[in-house]
Amino acid sequence: MLQLILDNRSVIQFVLMAVVCALAIGKGGGPERATALVILGMFTADRCYHLILHKGVTLASVDIFHAGLDLAATIALVVIALRANRMYTLWIAGLQLIALSAHLAREMTEAMSPIAYAILYILPSYFQISVLALGLLMHRKRLGLYGPYREWRRPSAQSPGALNTPR
Repeated sequence: MLQLILDNRSVIQFVLMAVVCALAIGKGGGPERATALVILGMFTADRCYHLILHKGVTLASVDIFHAGLDLAATIALVVIALRANRMYTLWIAGLQLIALSAHLAREMTEAMSPIAYAILYILPSYFQISVLALGLLMHRKRLGLYGPYREWRRPSAQSPGALNTPR
């Protein structure tokens, strides 16, 4: 059974990602939808890249496309995490920072084994899907218990650019 899972891990990841992202877009609030769109965008860009170039995963050196894709996703997920009125988005952004750091570590040292590189830049995506699913579940639970609540954080009065109006 374990070998079957290992042999089909990319298909399993795709199905889980598609289901969780579809639910997040359909049943989630703004942060859930935004996070799901970033994850779907990463997956779509990666698949198009591999289809167009017929290129497999490179572990002996850093693939500039994947490093750039992870950088763009990191920026998007950090912005979402800092603005969302959710805690789980910080975990997703943190996991994306691990994936981005893997590219930097691989570029800085040739002593890094390919399997360590693969684990550091591929494994976080599995956890991101799980965290998004749990975040969506908690969001739906809060909606049921308390009703609608704020999706995004409001800037404080001390923030640059905040309106100086009485509250």
